[in-house]
Amino acid sequence: MSSEKSKLIINVKRIKQLGETTLGKLTIEGKSKSWFVLEPSGPDSIAEGSDKRIKSGTYTVMPYSSPKYPNVYELQNVPGRSYILIHSGNYHKDTLGCLMPGKTWGCVSEKHYYVGNSKAALKEISAEISQYQYIQIRITNQLEK
Repeated sequence: MSSEKSKLIINVKRIKQLGETTLGKLTIEGKSKSWFVLEPSGPDSIAEGSDKRIKSGTYTVMPYSSPKYPNVYELQNVPGRSYILIHSGNYHKDTLGCLMPGKTWGCVSEKHYYVGNSKAALKEISAEISQYQYIQIRITNQLEK
């Protein structure tokens, strides 16, 4: 495998927070396409089961599969947290700290964000990153004031 295909960087820029949700934008370095990401609201938390978003930072991403979440990705070595996945889901109720990609976004009764077409977004992201041996994700907080 060539060195070009061995390392990939995913960037998630958190941009908005509403109610119990945080909305971000996911990009892959070297690619022009982007997606939205839904996470729980802040503040950033290192408490397992807190239903808050994870601490911003850089994490290694590895393939992960379970009966409930087949063929998804897991963020490794997240301080105080385990099983932080990138999986499909549309609403806050679908996550406990995980990142859920979507192709669209909106508001539920002006109380929470949601993402749409999450399964399609996850499939597109997987197609872009699956051939890489080493994947990192950089999560930054750039929330609008």
